[in-house]
Amino acid sequence: MHLTNLHTHTLYCDGMYSAEDMILAAINLKFQSIGISTHGPTPFVSDWNIQSGRVENYMEEITVLKEKYKNQIDVLLGMELDYIPGIGFDEMSRSLIKRLDYYIGSVHYLGYFESGIMWTVDYNLEELTQGIKESFGGNARHAVELYYKMISEMATNYQPPIIGHLDLFKKNNKDNALFDEKEDWYVKAVENCLKVIKNTSCSIEINTGGIARGYTKEQYPSTFILKMIKDMEIPVVINSDAHTKEGIDCKFTEMYDLVRELGFNSLNYLTKEGWSKQNI
Repeated sequence: MHLTNLHTHTLYCDGMYSAEDMILAAINLKFQSIGISTHGPTPFVSDWNIQSGRVENYMEEITVLKEKYKNQIDVLLGMELDYIPGIGFDEMSRSLIKRLDYYIGSVHYLGYFESGIMWTVDYNLEELTQGIKESFGGNARHAVELYYKMISEMATNYQPPIIGHLDLFKKNNKDNALFDEKEDWYVKAVENCLKVIKNTSCSIEINTGGIARGYTKEQYPSTFILKMIKDMEIPVVINSDAHTKEGIDCKFTEMYDLVRELGFNSLNYLTKEGWSKQNI
């Protein structure tokens, strides 16, 4: 088994450790490769994305660490880039894509408060509820459907190598506070999104970050969605969205068991030679 994690965050964004700390933790776990994927810059002020003035330092540091640890692990230079409604990937993000070994395309931002500030689907329930109220007249269904349309649009227009935490919207939906994943309209929204992704080169990540940080009891995407992904033969990767070195391999053994149980035959992974598949 090629052990790897392509979704990790460091002190350049909202992670708790340096890039080198994360790499050393991966080496200690006998990983063959590790991707560093700071939250990319946004065209507005954000306290959890890398600031644009630090991007070159980030690129240089990861490049140095690649060389330093080349005999122990493949270090890969990545970013998690935000696909923003009405903007898509902004000019800076598009320019960075060409310089990275890979990137994760994610939708966090979904609308604007009446104050003009953008809100995210994953900060907390209070912000999410206020955002849905001010942007969608309180209609959670319309918000969710737009979220999946944004992922579909991103997949069609850019085909990111990895689509991040597909059903992130569920993070603050504990006890069905806003919607029920079993409702027909929700399942249809997911299905329509997956049909689009199926016709691209994207992989979908199985992301244990919500579990690692105590927000969810289940991985992204939910198991019923993973069954749909398997039936559509969409490739998957396993990542932990690690914000700490302790979370680099969160629930990986369980995820390997889950994909086998669901009937997946392979996982995608990335090394300095490029993308490959491994049987499971």
